[in-house]
Amino acid sequence: MHIKNQIAVITGASSGIGEATACALARAGAHVILLARNGNKLQLLAEQITASGGEVSIYPVDITDAKAVAQIGNAIVQEIGIPDILINNAGSGQWKHTEDTNPDEAVDMMAAPYFGAFNITHAFLPHMLKQNWGFIVNVTSTAAYFATAGATTYATARWAMRGFNASLRGDLHNTDIHVMLLAAGKVNSPYFENNPDSESRIPKVATLKPFFPILTPEQVAAAIIKGILKNKREIIIPFFMKLTIWFARIFPRPIEWLILQTGPKRKKP
Repeated sequence: MHIKNQIAVITGASSGIGEATACALARAGAHVILLARNGNKLQLLAEQITASGGEVSIYPVDITDAKAVAQIGNAIVQEIGIPDILINNAGSGQWKHTEDTNPDEAVDMMAAPYFGAFNITHAFLPHMLKQNWGFIVNVTSTAAYFATAGATTYATARWAMRGFNASLRGDLHNTDIHVMLLAAGKVNSPYFENNPDSESRIPKVATLKPFFPILTPEQVAAAIIKGILKNKREIIIPFFMKLTIWFARIFPRPIEWLILQTGPKRKKP
């Protein structure tokens, strides 16, 4: 699929991977539509993209609010057009043990990324089906492939994104709407600044250098662009993480043992 002159909607566009992807798509010639809760940050990013010669529109919205998303979706279609590219990138949530996560927190962690991705896709998919054209990218973490201690709801929400991606691809069989999953390892983004206790819970085996380098948002954005241009089904980065996931499918117990042994320890009662 090409990117030039395409309409691209990006959620979670105010920082991190979303911001970097918006800039990369704009440089490639897309009209980027930025969605996030923080309108001020979106405005600053829009000014940056415009100054670089890009085409951009902003729509502040809480993607976990289905009614608000439906209204924004209709406004975008009427004012700009039907999206050709849809990138479900927004996500949140802390790494916590089950007993340390209250039910309201669990609901919030599932709301973004999973319910937000569903709401956005639900708002635009009928229009995309009418034109029988498009590319949907679902962004998740490599936590979607492993049993990760100390991150029960965070990991579950990422598994949900992986399941949503696979089911959506099946749902769109025999159409010209392509679906891709982008799973990234640890990314140098504001996430860990906003969730300082989460970083210490990452299994040490997943942070070994040079095998598992910390990714930049720009590297993830470049992988997304590459995936769109080459019609990829799934991209896992960094490369050694992809090999680890492949190995875990064949020999799950050794990988699970490594993750649990190098992750957060629970004291025996």
